[in-house]
Order: sequence, then C-alpha cells, then structure tokens
Amino acid sequence: MAATEEERRCNGNQRLLASRQPVPQRCRGPDGSTIAVTESPEHQQALDDMLSEQVALMSLLAESAPTSTVFAAAEEFARWGSPHAAGALFKERTLQVKDLLDRRARRDRNLSAIFDTAKDLASLKDLDAILTSIAVRCREILSADLAYLGLFNDSGTETSIRVTDGAISPHLLNLRLPINIGLGGPIARTGQAQQSPDYLDDERIAHNAGIDRAVRAEQIKAIAGVPLKVSGTVIGILFAAHRAERTFAADEVDMMSSLAALAALAIEKTQLLDQSRKALAELESAHSIAMEHQAATDRAAAAHELFNAIIFRGGGLAEVTDALYDVLSVPTVVLDEEGELLASAGFAERPTNLPHVPRRDPDAGTSHEGREGKWIVIPIDAVQDRLGTLALLHPTSLPEVNARIASRAATVAALLLFWRRSMAEAGDRDRSAFLMDVVSRPPGAGPDRPAPSHFANLPVGSPWRLLAITADVSDHRLLTALKRRLGSHQSMHVRHANQLLVAFWSATAVPSAAVLAPELSDDLGCDVVIGEAVSIAGLAGLRTAYEEASKCHQVLVKLGQQRAGANRDRLGVAGLLLSDVKDLREFVETHLGPVLAYDARRSTDLCLTLEAYFRNNRRAQETATSLHVHPNTVAQRLARVDQLLGPDWRNANQSLNVQLSLTINTVVGELNQDHG
Repeated sequence: MAATEEERRCNGNQRLLASRQPVPQRCRGPDGSTIAVTESPEHQQALDDMLSEQVALMSLLAESAPTSTVFAAAEEFARWGSPHAAGALFKERTLQVKDLLDRRARRDRNLSAIFDTAKDLASLKDLDAILTSIAVRCREILSADLAYLGLFNDSGTETSIRVTDGAISPHLLNLRLPINIGLGGPIARTGQAQQSPDYLDDERIAHNAGIDRAVRAEQIKAIAGVPLKVSGTVIGILFAAHRAERTFAADEVDMMSSLAALAALAIEKTQLLDQSRKALAELESAHSIAMEHQAATDRAAAAHELFNAIIFRGGGLAEVTDALYDVLSVPTVVLDEEGELLASAGFAERPTNLPHVPRRDPDAGTSHEGREGKWIVIPIDAVQDRLGTLALLHPTSLPEVNARIASRAATVAALLLFWRRSMAEAGDRDRSAFLMDVVSRPPGAGPDRPAPSHFANLPVGSPWRLLAITADVSDHRLLTALKRRLGSHQSMHVRHANQLLVAFWSATAVPSAAVLAPELSDDLGCDVVIGEAVSIAGLAGLRTAYEEASKCHQVLVKLGQQRAGANRDRLGVAGLLLSDVKDLREFVETHLGPVLAYDARRSTDLCLTLEAYFRNNRRAQETATSLHVHPNTVAQRLARVDQLLGPDWRNANQSLNVQLSLTINTVVGELNQDHG
C-alpha cells in the first residue's frame, strides 16, 4: 500500500537526522577574522525540525501531491517563519511553485497526447476516421462530456456536424449549423476560439430552434469551439461541451486549438491525397482513353483496308459481314428492302427475330442509325432508294469509332447492292424488251429482237412457264416476293395490258399458280390473282402461252376469284371455253337466247336471277336472300323464264345447258369484248 503523507514526512526526517552531525557555525569577528561558534542543543533541535518540514514539503512538491496536502504542509512549515508576513509569503510562493509544477505536468501530458494524436493521424487515410479520432482525443484530454466536429459545405454557408463522441441523442449528428447562428457563427467570422459557460442562457449568441433542440437533447451547458484552418481559411470547427455550467481554462482552449491544427493538417493531407489519387485516376483514364483511341484507330484502318479490298475485287455481302464481325466482334446481318436475310456473320445458326427494315421517307433527308430491341439498325440507301439495312446485335450503343466503322460497312453494302441491282436492271431491260416484243406482236409473227444472250446456255426448246399476275403492290415488291417463293431461275418480266407477265425457265419443280397465289397474297398483304400457261416449244411458244395465261387470269377475275391462281386444266368447264369452239355463241343463243333478248329489251335481271338460282342450289328462299329481294319476286322471275324457255329448262339435262350458257355468256362474251 502507498505510504501516507505523514509517514513519508517522518521517514524523510529520520534519514536526514541520522546522517546529520553537529556542524560549527562560522561568522566574522570585529576584526574580520572567522570565529567558529558551536550551536546549543535546543537550537540544533529546532533547526533539525525545520529542515525536516522543508524536506517533507519538497517531497510533496516533487511527487505532485494534491494542492490541499501541499497547502497544509506549507502552513506547517510557515510556523517556523517570523514575522507573520514572511510565513504568508512563503505559503504563496509554495502554492505558485505547486501551480507551476501542475501546469508543467499538464503540459507534458498534453504534449504527449498531441504526439500520440499526431501518430494516430499519420496512419489514417479516411477523412471520417480522422475526424472521429480528433473528437475522441479532444473529449479524452479535456475530460469533457461531449466532443464533436463539423466541416463547412463547399459554399461556406453552413457547418455540418460530421462526427460526435459522447453523444446521448441522435439530434446532433449531421446537424446543419448556419454560419450566422450559434457559437460557430463568430468562430467562422473571426477565425478565433469562442466559448459559452451556459449556452442556452447566453444572450450574446444568435439562437436557432433546431440547434437549441439538439443542445437540450444532449443536456449541454458549457461549450467551447476552435476553428480548423487550412492556409488561413476556416474549414470547420472543433467543439467540446460539458453538461454542467463552467468556463474553459486557457490551456484547455489552447489544447483544443492544437488538436484543431492537427485535424486541419490531416484533412489537408487527406484532401491532397484525394486530389493526387484523382489526378492519377484521371491520368490513367486519359492513358486508357488514348490507348483505346489508338486501338480504335487501328481497327478503323484495318476495316478500311478490308472494305476497300472487297470493293476492288467485286466481293459479296457475306464478305462485308464477315469483315465487320472480325473487326467489331458483333453479330451482323444484311437484309434487303423486304427484310429478307442476304448475309450474316457471328451466328451459330441462321439468325431469327430479325429487325424490320424501316421505310425511307423521301422528305426526311439523310437516314441515321436507329434501334429496334437489341438490334442497332443502319439503313442502306442509294440515291432515293432504300436498298436494305445493316443490323448489329448489340444491347447498347456502339462507341463512336465502332459506329463509324459500321456506317462504313453500310456504305460498302450499299455500293454492292446498288451495283448488283444495276446489273440486274440492265439484264432485266434487255429481257423485258424481248418479252414485250413477243407478247405485243400479232399471233404467228416472230419477234424482231433476238433472244437475250443471257439464255444462250439453256437447253434448246426446253419448256418455259409464263405467269400473268395482278396485285395491288409495286412490281418491285411483287417480283421480290415471287423470287423468294420460286428461288433463283432464268426469268424475264414485263408489264403489259395491266398484267405483270413473268416468264421463267426452271430445271426443278416449282409451285403452281394455285399454290403461289395464296402464298403471295399472305406475303404481300393483298389479293394476288395468277393465270398460268406452259410453252412446250420454249421461247418460240411464249406468244401462245401468253394468250392462254392472260385468258386464264381474266377468267379468274370474271368469276370473282380472289387470292387464286389457275391454268386452263384447273379451270374445269371454264377452261374448256378457252378452246377453239366456233359455235359457242350459237349454243348460248339456243339455250338462253330468249332470256338474253328479254333482258336487253326490258332491262330486267332474269340472267342475274338464274345465276343466283343455280349458285344457291335452286333454292328460291336463299336466292331471294342473296339478291336482297322478296321470295315472291324470285318466283315471278322464274315464272317469266318458264314462259320464255318453256318448263323443261328445269329438268336435269336442260338445266345444265342453261347453266353452261350462263357461264359461256359471262366468260367468252367478256373475253371477246376485251380482246376485240
């Protein structure tokens, strides 16, 4: 156990007395000589007692004993002094020595704490960790109830409390302190430390309801604050607070200022490190961008060389898509104007779910790339025509250089497609002129033009098929759709007499007109009607095939057939009417003449009624419904036919003759009228 103050005094006195021997006192005599005088025992004892008290007092001062203990020892020692004023002065000087020693001890502790704080801050890189360390150290050194630290915002208009230590409520953290309010206002304006012994009752301070509410929640009384300065600019404030009314000593404020200076230096260091990291990151980013730009430039140059090589050697679209995929590593397709796949690269299988080809707006100017789902769509245009589109399967936009490479590929594709179309159109014009010469000359007359050289290698006299087509779309769309259905064959086409005539030779089986018509109708979204004929004699028989195909087409139209195609055999009875029968008109006159004459003379609809009657399986009620007349009207008209043709017309054989006469009158009469 530690010795009491009294025990330490006794022990010190005993050690001193045990070692002390009587020492003669020396003084000068009247003549200036030195005389040795020996003290009396009583005087000697008094000196020993006084020396013991002095040693005890010095021991207390050396051991930093409490002020009350030192004061009591000083009073005890002062009793040896004389007069009374000397004793009082001795006590005062002793307490001053005690205070000096205490302040030096506090200074040493504070310096040690500052040194430890500096070491801690040197190892911290995170701003919040630095602020927290300062707040904790401030509260610890000052034995404060609470310490907190705030930093100014970028505009310098308010302080935000970033960290706290010793808080008992959540109101203080992240509290915003306006620069003209509270204790922080004067600190920010003057850059000097400020304090208040009782904040809420301090009338010198401009109060704020939010700040006062936080102060009450923390039960704060006394507050002191010091500025954090960087290059003379206040960047924040360090606060210390007690929950009892008091005044902060000067050395406490100095200590806070030292901590604030350390905090400011650490913050500045952190900011400089952040700036250095940011500058380094920007430098690395710039270097990365430069490298990427160089790589992109190299890719663009490589792509340019590949595309030029494709153009110069007359390559195809497949080479363009392959080259683009090699450069960009992005799956690519080229579609024609109808959305059909022409070439692709980068797909394990034939690509599906292809994008639509946007229609070109002549008034929109230059077309630019767009997006459809995961596809980047780049139109392929030539002059005023939309030739197709280049599409890349990429979920995001391409980098600028890659986008320019893709646009360059679209331009190359446009050149190839335009060249291919120009060559095809040149051949088409030659073949179309030959076909027009064939179909426009009188029957039996040979064409003036020689057969196109394009067909020179075909077998002599091999059969040709000829289609007469009508559809409410452009010839280009119709021919494109037809080519997709028939495949690549030797062909020629021309528009004549409101029909698109297509003649082609094929070494393999192709769909008939009956199959093609509904398929093309679905493809084009409109009704397609096709008449078909075959020229067994090859090119020499195209004139006869044209006449037959054209008549088949007209028969389908006259019979009201839609989305239909047929040759003469498929037309059945109507097809027989296309044969060279000389007495068809006489046949009609024999079996239907009186009715025709009556309709012509009276402007009635007996023939129309008969057609509806046969079409509805001779049911008068259904006939009346289809004609939108009363059943009695149908009965009256049929009675009139009985009068004109006789009642036998309703018999099976005679009824067939009447029905055939109606068909002959409709088809052959119209055909003769159309062809003169």
